[in-house]
Amino acid sequence: KHDLWQQYKQGMMQQLFSQKLRFQDDNGQDFPDWEEKTLGEIVIINPKVKSLPNSFIYIDLESVEKGRLLLQKKLLLSDAPSRAQRYLQKNDILFQMVRPYQQNNYHFNLNGDYVASTGYAQIRTEQNAQYVYFALHEKSFLDEVINRCTGTSYPSINSTDLSAINISLPSLAEQTKIAACLSSIDAKINAVAQQLEQARVWKQGLLQQMFV
Repeated sequence: KHDLWQQYKQGMMQQLFSQKLRFQDDNGQDFPDWEEKTLGEIVIINPKVKSLPNSFIYIDLESVEKGRLLLQKKLLLSDAPSRAQRYLQKNDILFQMVRPYQQNNYHFNLNGDYVASTGYAQIRTEQNAQYVYFALHEKSFLDEVINRCTGTSYPSINSTDLSAINISLPSLAEQTKIAACLSSIDAKINAVAQQLEQARVWKQGLLQQMFV
């Protein structure tokens, strides 16, 4: 079931970003044509930070998996690694710069003081942040990211090259509809993922009782 939802999401993304499937406004009218922009034209990458809080939750490259925040490490600034520099605000996007093909990116929407590793590009936008987040996972965008990566063991892309990649941009209203559609599919995927994890825990408990 989890695999089927993942496949369904990929199919929907392909249909939406190729514009084979289009939404209409609330009056049944077509939205304006999409524009082609570079990422750097519609976002700020790694916004400047004057100072960091004395304590915060640190997000490193091991904290995120496929859009889910799995680990939250509370640190004092004095104990934090030098890579802890990306002070987050709501609707920021974290894009994995090292081995980006893993797609361990995150749309941040939490309260509190959070700081991310410089292993991520911190992306801030006045567009619909959820739409931009999904667009960063669209196949042609990811292909361009991989093409611009350097290194073999740890292929990575720098923020300058990332900002130069083209992104398809519908109107803000259509962005919102696309984001809502894909977010609802993600909610289904996450629900099934939680069921899988509960089943694994249950199985481990059974095994432990059987072999004690």
